[in-house]
Amino acid sequence: MDELLTYGRRRTVVVTGADSGLGFELVKQYTERGDRVFAGKYRENWHRLEKLKEQYPDRLDIVELDVSNEKSVDKAAEFILERTKGIDILINNAAVWLEHGAGTILDGKLDFEAIMAQININALGALRVTQALIHAVLNSFDQLVVNVSSEAASMQECSKDSQFGYCMSKAALNMASCIVLNGIRKAGGSVMNLHPGWMQSVIGESPDPDAPFVEPARPGTVKFYTTPEITAKGFLRILDEPERFSGHMPGFVNYRGDRMNW
Repeated sequence: MDELLTYGRRRTVVVTGADSGLGFELVKQYTERGDRVFAGKYRENWHRLEKLKEQYPDRLDIVELDVSNEKSVDKAAEFILERTKGIDILINNAAVWLEHGAGTILDGKLDFEAIMAQININALGALRVTQALIHAVLNSFDQLVVNVSSEAASMQECSKDSQFGYCMSKAALNMASCIVLNGIRKAGGSVMNLHPGWMQSVIGESPDPDAPFVEPARPGTVKFYTTPEITAKGFLRILDEPERFSGHMPGFVNYRGDRMNW
């Protein structure tokens, strides 16, 4: 609540992919400090959001949302817009990593169906949600679109020889951020790309409970992990002062506020 009192107002926040991991922690931390949150729920058998809503029934709304499905996005947007006319921060967090064990270009094992699915969810999913809610974002104080990107999107830092779908989808997401910013800049809107670090989460490698909670010194050499709680705290600090990273291009930083290479 200290940060809320400092800024003197309650934000309205939308988070996609909020069933668990980073998405859930973002919902939890924004809700705990007093903001109003709409949480996109995809997995019917995960119930952490429902338990959180029992604690904060007036601050949290759970929204069924499959970002890969346009009808689902439209229905979720209708639900949200019936309850608020302004969205201060839209966080496109929903994403998947499907190419477990995928080989290099030389192995003849590329799974093009998985590659397309990741592009559809990780890149186009964020674009669908942004399009559906952009006027409400621009009808707010913060006017901020946030895309959860990755070091995997960086052309300059690329060291991988596989995982085409995940890397390409996040690179496409970064490009979408640039184009969205060009479209909303004159209306006062801004866009951020945030890298969460390697977390103990279902999207990446199997979590090791004994791994230290720090990020590797160089992207692409995954040795250590952060946690959704730590990353979410970093995101909130950054998103309270997004103007520090604004410019001609969207801000592209990690959860500690270090600028990332495009």
